[in-house]
Amino acid sequence: MAGTNRQRDAGEPGLQPRPFSKLARKIVLLAGEDGFVLSHCRALLAALRELAREVVVVARSSGRLGEIERLGAGVTDFDCRASLRNPARDALAAWELARILEAEDADAMHVIGVRPAALGGLALKLVAGPQVMVHLPTLDGLEPATGLARLYRPSPARLVAALVRRPASFVLLENPDDLAPLRAQGADPGARFAVLGGAGVDPDVYPVLPPSQSEMPIAAYIGRMTASSGVDVLMRAFDRVWARGVNLQLELVGEHASDAADATPPGDIAQWGLHPGVRRIEPVTDVREVWRRAEICLLPAVRSQGLPRALLEAAACGRALVVTDDAGGGHFVRDGVEGLVVPRGDQAHLAEALERLARDADLRARLGAAARLRVLQGFTEAHVKQTLEAAYLALLGSRPSA
Repeated sequence: MAGTNRQRDAGEPGLQPRPFSKLARKIVLLAGEDGFVLSHCRALLAALRELAREVVVVARSSGRLGEIERLGAGVTDFDCRASLRNPARDALAAWELARILEAEDADAMHVIGVRPAALGGLALKLVAGPQVMVHLPTLDGLEPATGLARLYRPSPARLVAALVRRPASFVLLENPDDLAPLRAQGADPGARFAVLGGAGVDPDVYPVLPPSQSEMPIAAYIGRMTASSGVDVLMRAFDRVWARGVNLQLELVGEHASDAADATPPGDIAQWGLHPGVRRIEPVTDVREVWRRAEICLLPAVRSQGLPRALLEAAACGRALVVTDDAGGGHFVRDGVEGLVVPRGDQAHLAEALERLARDADLRARLGAAARLRVLQGFTEAHVKQTLEAAYLALLGSRPSA
């Protein structure tokens, strides 16, 4: 477990005191890792900085905490990915987090993700903590413990439920369908919840791109190489399309998720890269380069997830979308409007969707235009900030901080 180490440099231009704060003196953001904050929480971080004089990010360092500091936040290196399987380790992690919260003395703590929320709930049993914004992009990992596990360790479901039931809490969901299962597990926020449109994108940064000049259509997947992402199902579907002689190329863009329990074996990834119709690409710094080539965005997830930022970026660029009916992409994409929705894990239907789009340039253009419009109607960074401000008004009240 990483130790706590507050990093702050008053000389950084981005860390000058903000002249006005509408709601809070300080907000602590508890997240899994600095890379996650940088890839998924920029709009969130910007919104929090407008709501509070000071924002402190508490996350495990992978060497990128300095990048968060340059965005105007304080940082503390802390590994909040408690396993909730080892009582001694989890108690130590909760004690360390409680000491951080005690030292920061913040008005609010924003926890993002099931495991940070569970550990935050455990820490608040040890210290009189702040009001809590419980941000759950996905309910993955919230399954209640069963068997003997229920007798000797707290489960994420129990801890998150206790956190949600606190009067001084508010819940943010990215999938409206998550409210019912959340309530079914005893975590009923009542009226204290809002639905956030994913991480949000800036439509000016991701403008509509012209049709690709490639000799044949290109479909692209951007994300981690894991079983839950459905990449193996995608490859089987692509094999079907390729065997039918359909003119289509596939780009697989992303890293080998070595830290994930369901990581795709490196040998499989290497084998996919040998396919004559497949191009394997490591993570890119600017995804717009991918969408200048590719006109079809693929997200074949087989397990429920939040609304992926990669999907919003592709949609903003005017690309047709193919997603499974998971709680994330399946909520954003309406079948036949912004893209095509197929049953999760169904390689036959996925292959049919790929072939249909590969053969119909007009359909790709029509779906892409609708996808762009969908982003503008509620999924931009501006929309995210508006929702967050309303949520914090409900949590903290409308009076300016002292």
